[in-house]
Formats: sequence, C-alpha cells, structure tokens
Amino acid sequence: MTDISIDTVRIPDHVPPDLVWNGDMDRFVRDMNDPYLAAARLHDGPDIIWSPHAYRGSPGWILTRYALVRDAFMDHGHLSSASNSGAADLLGVDWCLNPLEIDPPAHTKYRQVLQPWFQPSAVNKMDAMVRDTCRSILDRFEGRQSCEFVEEFATQFPSLVFLSLMGLPHENLDQFLEWEHAFFRGGDIPTRVVGIRSIRAYMEDFLEKRRHMPAGDLGSLIANAEIQGRQLDHGEAMGMLMVLYLGGLDTVASSLGWHFRHLAQDQALQTRLRDHPEDIPGAVDEFLRAFGVTYTIRHVTEDFEFHGVGFKTGEIVVLPTYLASRDPREYADPHRIDPSRKARHVTLATGVHNCLGIHLAKRELKIVMEEWLSRFRNIHIPEGETAEWHTEGVWGVARLPLAWDPA
Repeated sequence: MTDISIDTVRIPDHVPPDLVWNGDMDRFVRDMNDPYLAAARLHDGPDIIWSPHAYRGSPGWILTRYALVRDAFMDHGHLSSASNSGAADLLGVDWCLNPLEIDPPAHTKYRQVLQPWFQPSAVNKMDAMVRDTCRSILDRFEGRQSCEFVEEFATQFPSLVFLSLMGLPHENLDQFLEWEHAFFRGGDIPTRVVGIRSIRAYMEDFLEKRRHMPAGDLGSLIANAEIQGRQLDHGEAMGMLMVLYLGGLDTVASSLGWHFRHLAQDQALQTRLRDHPEDIPGAVDEFLRAFGVTYTIRHVTEDFEFHGVGFKTGEIVVLPTYLASRDPREYADPHRIDPSRKARHVTLATGVHNCLGIHLAKRELKIVMEEWLSRFRNIHIPEGETAEWHTEGVWGVARLPLAWDPA
C-alpha cells in the first residue's frame, strides 16, 4: 500500500511490510468530493495498517474495521485514553480533559458526577428548551427561502443549547465560537494555543463565580461537586468544564452539516421522513452511523497482540469512526442511508468512554429534523452552489447553502 514517499521515515522492525501504508489520511480523503467514500478505499486493504502519518504527523497504527474499532474502545487495559488529545500542553496546565482522558477506575468516579445531567430522564426535561431554541432560530428565516446552513443554523443551535445547559451567557456565543474554531481548526500551533487558552481563562473565571454564587445549572454542579467526601480541586473541575465546552460547541454542529448535506440531495428521504415522522429517530441513528465526525486516539500501555498484530508500548493507535461505520463486512450497502437499518455503530464510541452526551445529541438531531421538515419542503442545494467541507480535527461542513419551498 503506497501513497507518498517515506524514504526518510524508519519503519519499526516489528511492523510487517504488508501493513505499511505510506499515506496521510488528511490528504487521502481529499482525493474525492466525498471524504467518506475516499476514506472507505482503505477497506480494500488490511484491517490494521501502520502509517508514518497516523496522527498529526506522528507514526502509528490505524484500524479500518468496525469489529476492531469496537474491540479497541473496550480494551482500556492495553489501550489508554490518558492525555491523548495533547490539550494539556496547549493549555499550559498539568490537568487533563476529564473524564475523557482518564482511564478506569478513576474515570468512573468523575463520570458519575456528570451522568445524572445526561441520562434519558434528564434529557426529557430539556425537550422544551431544545425545541424552543430550534424554533427561535428558524423564526429568523420567516419570509426567506434560503440560508447558509452552517453559519446561520448548525453552529448556532447546539451551541445555544449547550450555553443554556451550562449557565453561560448567550450574548457571548460569537466569542465562544471564535475561540473554539481557532483551537480545532487553527492552521498553526500559536493560533490553536491562543484559542484554547482564551477558553481556559474564561472558564477559570466562570468556575470561581459559580463556586461563590452557584445557580441551578451544570456549571454550578461541576464547580461545587464532591467525590469521596471532598470538593473537586481546580484542575478536576476545569477538566470537566473544558471537555464539555469543546464537545458541546462542535460535535453536534459538525454532524448537522453532514446530515443536511445528504438530506438536501435526497428528496425521497425528505418525503418519507416528512410523511412518517416516526421514522426520524431511526434516521438520526442512521445518519450518525454513516457520518462519523471523529477519530479517537489510544496509546499502547504494554506490548500485546491485537487481532494478530503486535503492538508495542507507547505506540499510537487511531480509531476512525468514519471507517468503522462504513465497513462493508458489518453493514450491507454501507454507503446507503436506510432509516430502518438496525441501530448499531461506534460513532459516539462504546464501552466506558461511550459519549456522555449521546442522549442529548440524539434529541437535538431529532428535533432539528422534525422542525425543518415540518416548516420547509424541497430543501436543496441551489443550482450552481456547492457544499464545502474540512477534515482537520472533527470532520465538518464549512459551508452549506440551502434553499427551500415553504411547507
């Protein structure tokens, strides 16, 4: 498997030559106008590949199959989540994104602090707030028949929901999004550092305010939470606030872009879901399967064999959800969107690190689809326009012009 020269990169002795892929994923997926179809070409090769550019220019292993990605998520003994994002270095701190970058058993006690806010019964209580937020944005489109979906809706909606949940001021949304964009998609390290350290400074001030003047929001819960009879220290609380901030303002927004990019090109599916809204929950899960937006990193804790391949201590292993969820061994006709397909995917991870906000994310996506389809017909990309996408960090749609007919 060859793509670009690696004459200057030494391939470790334990790596079988037939598993070496001399490619760079970010370049590879830009070879076509659909990064998911481009990435899926790796299914023609080995189930596990080694690349000199596996993760941000560093060498490591890439898993290309659903079963392997699922097993890797479950094996926190050999494959560690500890400090995998590199955020601590960019933040200039000695704490981590918590509980995302913590392994069991410590992971469990921290996750239990947040769990009550994200369980299904709690999400049910948020339904009216989520729907009202969606409707308030759509009301701005009254009398219009087009929008730029990403800027005018996809980034706004989940972010406003998150700010309401946390107790953060809505009027600062544009500033929050600017910092988040700099961190996730800044073209260089200095830009990313400015972005994430600006977020850190704001959240440190917010933490202190909530410790002295708590309110009935998630931010106050974290600021004043206790584990094992003691209050969370500064780093523990900040780690939680930061992981929720970074996740809450990007993942659902990115998913919405891909979902509506497809929906705008599939009028039959629009009609089906509009006429049969009971199919929308299945469609949400199917869209999540087909359009995974993240890859997860693990570090090998000790030498061991994984599905017949020897991994060495300290090596990087990449778990791309966009490859796992398009695996033809696991899904018949994997590139087809079928709302009746049995929900089974790892887009939001699985095991102990299963996405904490999975129920809220699905509720948001369901409500958006319901509200858009009830208001608008013939949602489409206008003639002569195209969607623009990026695959740096979280995969997302950068620009999506949409037009519609009133319902």
